[in-house]
Amino acid sequence: MEDEEEESDLSKQLADSESKFKVLTELNPVGMYYLSPDGNILYCNDMWYEITGHPRGLEGEMSFMNVIAEVDHPVIAKEWELLTTQTGKRAFELRLRNPWFTENGEARQKWIIASCDQEFEADGTTIKTIMGCITDISAQKNAQEELLARANLIQELADRTQEAAHHAEKFQLMADRVEAEEAKRHQETFIDMTSHEMRNPLSAIMLSADGIANSIIDFRSPLENAASAYRELLENNLDAAQTIVLCAQHQKRIIDDVLTLSKLNSALLQVTPVSVQVEDTVRRTLKMFESELLADNIQIAFAVEPSYHTSNIDFVFCDPVRLTQIFINLLTNAIKFTRSESTRSISVSLGASVNKPPKDHVPHIRWFPSKDSSAVQDLTLRRDWGTGQQVYLYFTVKDTGRGLSEQEKDRLFHRFSQASPKTHVQYGGSGLGLFISRELTELQGGEIGVDSKEGAGSTFAFYIKARRSVDVPSNPSNGSTPNLLPADTNHSSPRDSKVRRNYHILLVEDNLINQKVLSKQLRSAGCIVHVANHGGEAIDFLAKTALWHDCKKSGIGMNLSLILMDLEMPIMDGLACTRRIRDLENEGKIDGHVPIIAVTANTRMEQLEMAITSGMDDIVAKPFQIPELMQKMDRLLTSQDSSP
Repeated sequence: MEDEEEESDLSKQLADSESKFKVLTELNPVGMYYLSPDGNILYCNDMWYEITGHPRGLEGEMSFMNVIAEVDHPVIAKEWELLTTQTGKRAFELRLRNPWFTENGEARQKWIIASCDQEFEADGTTIKTIMGCITDISAQKNAQEELLARANLIQELADRTQEAAHHAEKFQLMADRVEAEEAKRHQETFIDMTSHEMRNPLSAIMLSADGIANSIIDFRSPLENAASAYRELLENNLDAAQTIVLCAQHQKRIIDDVLTLSKLNSALLQVTPVSVQVEDTVRRTLKMFESELLADNIQIAFAVEPSYHTSNIDFVFCDPVRLTQIFINLLTNAIKFTRSESTRSISVSLGASVNKPPKDHVPHIRWFPSKDSSAVQDLTLRRDWGTGQQVYLYFTVKDTGRGLSEQEKDRLFHRFSQASPKTHVQYGGSGLGLFISRELTELQGGEIGVDSKEGAGSTFAFYIKARRSVDVPSNPSNGSTPNLLPADTNHSSPRDSKVRRNYHILLVEDNLINQKVLSKQLRSAGCIVHVANHGGEAIDFLAKTALWHDCKKSGIGMNLSLILMDLEMPIMDGLACTRRIRDLENEGKIDGHVPIIAVTANTRMEQLEMAITSGMDDIVAKPFQIPELMQKMDRLLTSQDSSP
């Protein structure tokens, strides 16, 4: 009886334990299972069925293989063999057939991790069951895959970005190479044209000089009709001399263009406002071309438009040197294209506007846009432009030349560019003049443009900003400060001045040819000329003149009116010599002030400023003509005589 009661209690305890175990397994969030060694399912909890998707009631030998993705069948086969033949726990990942769904309902690959152990019979060697659990790791695996995919995408993007950068670099190198080759081609073309433009007049100069020399040699021989031969000699030599002057002028234009371009490239070009009467500036510029216009039989007319008088323009602050430079370029072009036409005329006009750029006054002009307004400073706002009202000055140059086609107009105002490749061959030029004019116009707050039809002439127009002069100078043309910018003498005539001077001049020049030519020209003008080869000889000569204190006291010194001083010389250059002369004046060894004019080919602004700083009174830039030099000497000596 007692045994039956004990057996009943044990059965109840076992049933209770089994019930508790079942509850625990069903509540467990992982899938739990018992498998026989032959692969039959002995027990699985609900979570196992839910995770695997195995249909209930269809359990059979190795039926769990049906829920595993086919790609992982080799994995489970290997693991099952190890579990049934060897002792030891196993853990491995598997992919299932049924999908895993994201929060958005998107189907993805389902992953599980299976942990397995063995239960043995009483003998300790025979496997009784395979038991374990599975955990759904789909969320973690998909997160890993997304991270990996994102990392791969980032890497791919980085690779593609690097590849794109590499291609961009290669493309930029190719573009730079093409641009460099194009720039090189333009420069080579420019150098070829410049060389051609320099060599042609050089050839003409040499031939003209040979003609003069040979004609004089021939004239030395006895002639039958001496008077007629003498007249022919003078006419031929005069024509040859004029040819030499024109060729030299042409070479100077080319050199000036190259120097201006160099300053533009280096951003060294300055715009210096001074108070001027613009109408007078234009008239003086036109006067430079009188001899050339006369030689080519070109009629020229200058008109001041009503708008100029209506705006009541008189003295304004602007840069007359840059304004003249633009005009010279436009007039040179007009003459170049008009001289070969049957009708030869050029008309120039000057107008003004107060409120806005005067584009309405010349409606047919095609204006070439200037740089971005943010990249161009309004120079008229600077202090040295004064406080007067801002005005716009506009100018036109109209000719009866051959005109331009639409394609040719597109090429204008660009560096090293001419209207067409034939232009250089037929008319010459460096292709820089209009480009420089555009740059100079923009530097002064303006624009430049053209109206032209092929076969019907051209009209070039430009405008610049200026400011009214509040305080009009009493004598603006006669200042004591030397003009550092070399004046344009392209069109000066050697017959401009016939007045003879009796100046006593010391010419300090190391170049024997320049020394000989300039001495002869000065003596022809009535001057008494002494020469020195360098600054040291100039100081030695000064010690023998009446300006030297000891010589003046003894009354034995030679007269000396002024010194013409070259800058670049051996032993002692012009700057050092001038500084030494000023020191001697301060020491009392030289009485008074020695007038010194620099005669130099150094024309950069800093070089000219250095000459003035060293103590020179004025500057004449090579090449020059005698009338210009005489005017400088007259002005300097007159101002010195009038000073106390």
